[in-house]
Amino acid sequence: MPETGSRGASPLLTTVGYPLLFMSAVMLQLYTGLTAYNMVGDEDWRVPAAVAAFAFPPLSDAVVAYFAWRASGSMVNSYSVWILVWMLLFLVVVGFGVLRDRR
Repeated sequence: MPETGSRGASPLLTTVGYPLLFMSAVMLQLYTGLTAYNMVGDEDWRVPAAVAAFAFPPLSDAVVAYFAWRASGSMVNSYSVWILVWMLLFLVVVGFGVLRDRR
């Protein structure tokens, strides 16, 4: 692939990989906020829980995954699968970036 820029950034990685990673992170946080909103039993705490979940991404992902695990009784549930898929996407995109820069 042709090299562009000072570090040899691949056009595919910069035009597709990083924007896809950013958009998927935003969508995951929206899903985290929605999940936190639905998991809170008290009506008064639903909106603050959703705002807090969107404001503190890594912490809220861990907290919501823990409570989804407790609610479902299984560590592998619909929420944790999305977290794992996003982590895999992150590792693939960053890994390609690291491998490409090593050349």
